[in-house]
Amino acid sequence: MAANEQQIMKLPDQRQVAETVKENPKLVDQTQVKEIVQQSLSQLSSIEHRLDRLENQGVVGRVIGSITGSTNRELITLMRDLTQAQQTTIKLVLTLAVYHAQNIAVMDEILDELDKAKGVHTRTASHIEFLYEQVQMIRDASRTRKKPVAGRLVIWIVIIASIFLLGFFLLK
Repeated sequence: MAANEQQIMKLPDQRQVAETVKENPKLVDQTQVKEIVQQSLSQLSSIEHRLDRLENQGVVGRVIGSITGSTNRELITLMRDLTQAQQTTIKLVLTLAVYHAQNIAVMDEILDELDKAKGVHTRTASHIEFLYEQVQMIRDASRTRKKPVAGRLVIWIVIIASIFLLGFFLLK
C-alpha cells in the first residue's frame, strides 16, 4: 500500500507551497507547526473513534441500523471523512515539511508528532508511517543539499590557495 501511495502522492513543489502559505499565513510561524500537526492528527483520531463506536455498537443497534440503513450511511460517511482527513493531513504535513525543510528543529518536531501518532492510530498507521518516511526524506535531502555547497567552497579555497602558492614559488 505504501508503494502505491508513493506513486500517487508527490511532494508539493515550491509554487504549491507558496500558494498554500499565502492562503494560510499561520503555516509560516515556526511556533505553530507542532500545533497544526497535532490538530490534523487529532482529526484522524476523532474519525477513528467514531468508527470504533460504530463497530462496537450492540446487537440491537446493529439490527436497527441494518433495517433503517443508518449504519451503512454512517459508515460510508465516516470512510469518506477518514479518506479526506488522511489526504488533507498528508498534504498539510508535507507542505509544512517542504516549507520548513531548512529548519532542523521544526522538522524534528514534525517527526516527533508523527512518531507519537504511529502508536495511537490504528486504521491510519500506514498513512502516518508513509508520512513519517516522506518527512524524513525531505529532512535528509535538505541536509545533503547544504553539504555540496560547503564542499565546493572548500575546493575553491584549495584551488585559490594552490594558485597563490604556485605563483609565490614561481615569482621567488
